[in-house]
Amino acid sequence: MYGAPMLVYRRLWPTDSTAYADHLARLTPEQRYYRFGGYVDEGYLSGKTKNIDWFRCITFGCFVDGVLRGAVFVIRGHNGWIDEAELAITVEAEFEGRGIGTGLMRRVVTLARNRGVRRVTLFCLSDNRRLLALAHKFDPKMQLDHGEAELTVDLGLPDQMSYAEEAFGLMETTVGSFFEQLGAKAA
Repeated sequence: MYGAPMLVYRRLWPTDSTAYADHLARLTPEQRYYRFGGYVDEGYLSGKTKNIDWFRCITFGCFVDGVLRGAVFVIRGHNGWIDEAELAITVEAEFEGRGIGTGLMRRVVTLARNRGVRRVTLFCLSDNRRLLALAHKFDPKMQLDHGEAELTVDLGLPDQMSYAEEAFGLMETTVGSFFEQLGAKAA
């Protein structure tokens, strides 16, 4: 519109599987290495997106001019603890350093907190400086072990502020999606 990209943060749903697969395909080999703990090919990524259990996840994405450029998943564990979850996040290289990761984390942490998740854990390689810096904004407890880092963020109990933040986020998403659709029709 005026040269600034339109950013829309919103929940991801099973209907966003193709957009998520396309997003993962655009990650650099280094980003894939850091996200999946090793070098992975297109076949691995395709299998990964087909096997998402959307009912165990709380997901959020950042769409830039209508294209998914960042995604975060909070995945409840199979261990029976409904108040603990694992967090995984990706932002395409071209869009790193613009606050997208922080925006995604803030939104998904609020949603998780309001749905009974008390702590989320991020697992990464200990030299993943970007993820370590992002997690540091959320005051994690960190454990390092043989080149791997485990960062646990305590979310606390939901309260009026967290519910208000979620409601504001929903309003922001609705308005952003409206203007995104309006822009798509004008193009």
